[in-house]
Amino acid sequence: MGTKNRIMEESLKLFLKNGFSDVSLSEIKQSSNITTGGFYHYFQSKDDLLIEVIETYIFDYFKSTMLRLRKCTGTPQDKLKIVMLSLIGDAHLSDSVIIDYRTLHMLLMEGVKKFKPVSEKYSEFYNSLLDFILEVVEEGIDQGTIRNDIDPVELATSIETTMVGNILMGIALPEIPLKTRVNITIGRIWEFISLNHTA
Repeated sequence: MGTKNRIMEESLKLFLKNGFSDVSLSEIKQSSNITTGGFYHYFQSKDDLLIEVIETYIFDYFKSTMLRLRKCTGTPQDKLKIVMLSLIGDAHLSDSVIIDYRTLHMLLMEGVKKFKPVSEKYSEFYNSLLDFILEVVEEGIDQGTIRNDIDPVELATSIETTMVGNILMGIALPEIPLKTRVNITIGRIWEFISLNHTA
C-alpha cells in the first residue's frame, strides 16, 4: 500500500472510532507512521484529508451500491426491498475496513454538516437513488403492478423519504431491528401502491 493510501486508511479508522472533530493531526501522523512533511506532501490540510477520505471510501461505496442496484432483477417490489436493505447493511469500505450502517451514516452526517463538497456528493447520491426508485415505479406501472393514478415522481419521492426515515429511526432506536422495519415498511408501501390497492 502506498503512503497516501496508508494515511487515508489509517485516518478512516481513526474517524470511525472518534469522529472527524476528535482526531488530531498528531494522531493521524502517528497512526500512519509519517512526519509532518510527509503529511503535507499529500494533503494541504486535515480538512482536505477528511474530504478525500469521505469521497474515496464512503462515496465510492455508495457508487458501487448504485451499480449493484441497477443490475438487480426481480419484480418492482423485490427491487424496492433490495434498495432499502442495501442502504442498511455492513459497508465494505476497503479490504480491511468494514463498518455497520449506523457508524457510516453518523460519520457521513458529520462530514455533510462541515464540508460543502461532501454535502454536494451526498445530494448527488440521493438524487441518483431517487432516479433509480422512479425507474422501478415506472417499470411497475408499465407492468401493471403499480397504480397509475399517482404521479410517479411524487410516489418515488415518498418512497425515498420513507427509506431515509427508516435509516434515521434505525440510528435513533437501534433496539428495533432495522430489517424488521424494512420488511414492515415495504409491505405497507406495496399495499398502498399496488394496482390491487383499494382506497
